[in-house]
Amino acid sequence: MDSATDKKRLSQVQTQDLTESRLNDDFVYWLKKNGMNTLLAVLIAACAVLGYMHWQRTQNEKSANAWSEIMTATLPEAFEQLAKDHADVPQAAMMALLRAGDLRLSQIQSGVLTAEVRDQTNGQVTTPAVALDAAGRKIAQDAADEDYAKAAELAIKVAGGSQANSALVVMQTLFGRAAIAESRGDLEGAKKLLQEAEGLAGENWAPIAKLAKSRIDGLVALAEPISFPKNADLPAPPAADPAAGAAGGTAPAAGGTDLFQTIVNEQQKQPTTPTPAPAPGTDAPKPGGE
Repeated sequence: MDSATDKKRLSQVQTQDLTESRLNDDFVYWLKKNGMNTLLAVLIAACAVLGYMHWQRTQNEKSANAWSEIMTATLPEAFEQLAKDHADVPQAAMMALLRAGDLRLSQIQSGVLTAEVRDQTNGQVTTPAVALDAAGRKIAQDAADEDYAKAAELAIKVAGGSQANSALVVMQTLFGRAAIAESRGDLEGAKKLLQEAEGLAGENWAPIAKLAKSRIDGLVALAEPISFPKNADLPAPPAADPAAGAAGGTAPAAGGTDLFQTIVNEQQKQPTTPTPAPAPGTDAPKPGGE
């Protein structure tokens, strides 16, 4: 009984050894046939993962650098240059263009190219303000309009081509371009831009749509010509007062009544002699001589 069991056990061991040996031989054969290709595929996958991680880290560094430079810029020319330098970071380039357009629009509205600079210690002016001349005004208008247009294009591009998803930025650019058109005297062009902003706002951005509508109504009022009355339609000035001249006053100037001179004449008519103070120990005179 024990001998039969031992033989059966030995047979099982031998069969298992043969199976494992066959598996080992198959694995060795597979390695010889496909090992190099598999190893190459693993290396390529590892390189791809490492390359993606490096690219992602580089993009994060570029983005951080772009936003840092935007935070420190002050002049519109600097913002426009940053938009070119960081074109591969569209969000940062878009914000730089918006900031450049806003600064140029502020120059147009204030008529000042650069504001004065004062010393923080004593408050004295170290750099005087530079006024915006006609040529500089036109340059600022063209540059601001271009900045706003490029910012809108970038916003739509970042939103995957959807103007609705980039509505906030696009509406801001439309308001800015409308202000530029209004500064040029192109009221019809400004009206079209504001109407586009109003339609884009719709019910989702009702306050912005209301603001655009009020701006359009203001443009309509500006478009109406303002007429002034002619000299012939003006009422005739009152005649000069002879009593004022006799009292030492000056007659009103021909062609109209001088309000200031009239007040002076009225003051001159009033007595200027002061009432004498009562002597000590006496009562003040009562009205009516009592």
